[in-house]
This record gives sequence, structure tokens and C-alpha cells, in this order.
Amino acid sequence: SRSGRRQGRRRGPMPPFSSCFILSTTNPFRRCCHYILTLKYFEFSILSVIAMSSIALAAEDPVSPDSPQNNVLRYFDYVFTGVFTFEMLIKMVVLGLFLHQGSYFRDLWNILDFIVVSGALVAFAFTSKGKDISTIKSLRVLRVLRPLKTIKRLPKLKAVFDCVVNSLKNVLNILIVYMLFMFIFAVVAVQLFKGRFFYCTDVSKEFERDCRGEFLMYDRDEVRAQKREWKKYNFHYDNVAWALLTLFTVSTGEGWPQVLKASVDSTYENQGPSPGYRMEMSIFYVVYFVVFPFFFVNIFVALIIITFQEQGDKMMEDYSLEKNERACIDFAINSKPLTRHMPKNKLSFQYRMWQFVVSTPFEYSIMALIALNTIVLMMKFDGASETYDDVLQNLNIVFTTFFFLESILKLVAFGPLNFFRDAWNIFDFVSVLGSITDILCVNYTPVTPRRALNFC
Repeated sequence: SRSGRRQGRRRGPMPPFSSCFILSTTNPFRRCCHYILTLKYFEFSILSVIAMSSIALAAEDPVSPDSPQNNVLRYFDYVFTGVFTFEMLIKMVVLGLFLHQGSYFRDLWNILDFIVVSGALVAFAFTSKGKDISTIKSLRVLRVLRPLKTIKRLPKLKAVFDCVVNSLKNVLNILIVYMLFMFIFAVVAVQLFKGRFFYCTDVSKEFERDCRGEFLMYDRDEVRAQKREWKKYNFHYDNVAWALLTLFTVSTGEGWPQVLKASVDSTYENQGPSPGYRMEMSIFYVVYFVVFPFFFVNIFVALIIITFQEQGDKMMEDYSLEKNERACIDFAINSKPLTRHMPKNKLSFQYRMWQFVVSTPFEYSIMALIALNTIVLMMKFDGASETYDDVLQNLNIVFTTFFFLESILKLVAFGPLNFFRDAWNIFDFVSVLGSITDILCVNYTPVTPRRALNFC
């Protein structure tokens, strides 16, 4: 039916220009290609082929290119490439090539598709002729870009990608400041540590002149002679270039404790390390971590968040409402009214109990008990006397009793059904049950306290 056809396709206007100088907007072949391109099921099929192509890429065996598994996957790759080629061609027919606005090659995503598909076709053509040309064969690597085709088809992914791309424009200014600070720290590090990251494989030797001959190396029950060598640490500060590389390694958080140890153990130029000789050098790394991993990383994160918000505002700038007005409308639409589980009969015992549990004094009393219970939990320490531990345990029992009574009162006031509709009430009830179980296991189980804790 006509309504079924409308549901099965996604309406999209055809560009009001001729395609390739020969296909007008009324051309039957172009109209047929436009119909196929705007089908919702066609879009879903392309997404499915992209997903299967990505799975096939991950399933290939890179060690044995001629394995049976790769031979089967190669036939699947022919099918995937054929589907993408068909999509590319009908897009060219519908949109035109590049002369008018909205044509195929005026979209960067279409250019990416063209490069990927063309690279695969060229690689297949030369491979089928038996020519094993490494440059042509490497074009198949472009297949790894196929998953990027998904970004254009999913609006949320495209919004994130556009946010990242737009952030790069502003990141450049921050990156310049980042490099200036990095250069300053590198110069300071060269002044502090140049020529001091040398060591002898025999830790008993501090100078290069003494690091000669052999020494005994004990390894469990084995003793062997090993030659002394005067070496330099893999990361050092002998010049600004190496200092920049070392500081960048430190900022990544991988392996930087070794650099820190080498720094605090450093002594003088061309002299071996001494454990903890310059502990004050650790201040340099504390300041560096505050400036770079904490400060600059947060700046980059804040920049991306601000750019993402600006992208969202730009999408809504065509609407007549202001930002605050849109926020108020969204809040009114998405907000859910609070429900008060109040008993209907105001003369009943349940209603009086409800008035009690929702009253301000009751809430403040419970908050005070929670604060006191937290203080009691903080008072535990290793080496306390048995009497002290017994007092804390008895106080814990008292607090647990009060919290248990609170749950019982709320169960009576709200009723079981309304009580367990609130996630916080469920959390409180489970916490009380856990505390009661802990008390019973520790105090009333006929085993030792350690075994009781393990049992619980």
C-alpha cells in the first residue's frame, strides 16, 4: 500500500540539477537510484554490511595470509566491496560528481568512501592478475577505514565526531601554551639532572674509573662472574630533546617511578647514584604533575565539553526560543512529580505514624544518629583494648537498633508496597539487615570471632 511504502522509505529531496550532464531530475534511471538510496531498509543494510565487514577484518589471520580462513574471508571481502561500490555509484548518479552544490565529491565523508572503495578495487584488480606489488597490495589496508562509514549514518556519533573536529581548532592555542610550559620544565630538568643519570652494573662502584673488571653475581644457589659496565638510564635529561621526551613519558604515568627514583638517587655529574641522596628533587615532579597531568588535562576536557555544548546550541539556533526557555520546557516535559504516600484516613494509627516519620524532628534525629554512627566507626584502631572494642561494639548495636526501628516505623507508616517503591528505602532496609547479620555472626555464633567473620 501507499502508507507501507512511506513507512519503508526515508524521504529525501533529489538535487535540482542534472547529474553528469546527461541525467535530469526526471530521468527514470536516476529516479530509480534515488528511490533505492532513500529506502530506510537500504540504509539498514549498509550498516549491517559495515558491521560484518568490520568483524571479517578482525577475524583475518595476519600470520598466515594464505590460510583457509583468509581465503574464505577474501570471498566475503569481494561481496562487501561490491556492496560499497554499488552504494557509491548510485550516490554519484543521484547527487552528481562535483560541479553543483550537494554533489558527491563536495562531502568529505563521500570522499572517504571513494578512497576506501577505490583502494580495495585497485588492490583486487592487481591481485587477480597475479602481480604481487607491495605498494598496490598495501592499499587493502584502507579497509580499516570502513567502520568510519558508520559515523555519518548515526547522528549521535556524528555529533561527537564533529565536536572532536571542532575542538581541534581551539586545542592548537592550548597546545602552544602546553609546549611552552613543557619547554620551561625541560630546561629546568637539564640544569638539575644533566650528566647525573649514569650508573654501574655493580652498585658498589660510584665512578666510571672504578667500573672495570668483573664482579660476582649471586642468584639463589648459583654464583657467576659478570662484567662491570658503565651505563646511562633509558630516559635522562642530558639535553633538552631528551628532557622533553622524558617529561612526556612521566606525564603518561607509565614507568615514571623509575625516573623519579633515578632523580632522587642522582648525585653529581658522571657519578653513580646513591639511594635517597637528593630527596628534595621529588618536589620538581610534584609541581610538574600539578601543572601538566592535573591542570592541562582538565583544560582539554573542559574545552571538549564546552565545544559539545556549543554544538548543541548551534543545532537549536534556528528555533525562536532562547536557551533558558528551551531548558525550562525540557525540564517540564521530562520531570516527574514527587509522590507522597499519605494514608487517607486521618484518624487512623497509620496516619499518626506517617506524620511522625515525615516530621522534621524525626529526620534530624536520624541524621544525628548517622553522624554519631560514622564517628564511632572512625574510632576503631589497631591495638585497642578489649574493653574499648566492646564499648564500640555495644554502641554499634544501639545504632543498629535505632535504624531497625526507623525501618519498622516507615513500613507501618507507608505500607510495604509504598515503602519498597523507593530505592532509598530499599537501600536502608538492606543496610539494616546487613548490620543485624554482622552483629549476630560476631556476637551470637558459637565459634571464634575470626571464624564468625569468615562465616558471615
